[in-house]
Amino acid sequence: MKMKIVKCSDVGISNCDYIALGNDLGEVEQNMLDHIENEHKSLLESMTGDEAHLLKHRVSTFLGRSCGCGRVHVL
Repeated sequence: MKMKIVKCSDVGISNCDYIALGNDLGEVEQNMLDHIENEHKSLLESMTGDEAHLLKHRVSTFLGRSCGCGRVHVL
């Protein structure tokens, strides 16, 4: 099973070095979403609802287009 990895910088949060990783896609996604909601609360509060939704959607999109190595594969 391939390790899944997503970093804050992968989803557009450049001032944070946090990395969520694991073998279970859903667990890694939830880990990152929890981190964003807890550690980047002020960022989320400054966004419109649509912008916050798109940020969270980027986590799912990145994990879905990634082999788990941390690099996005362009289709």
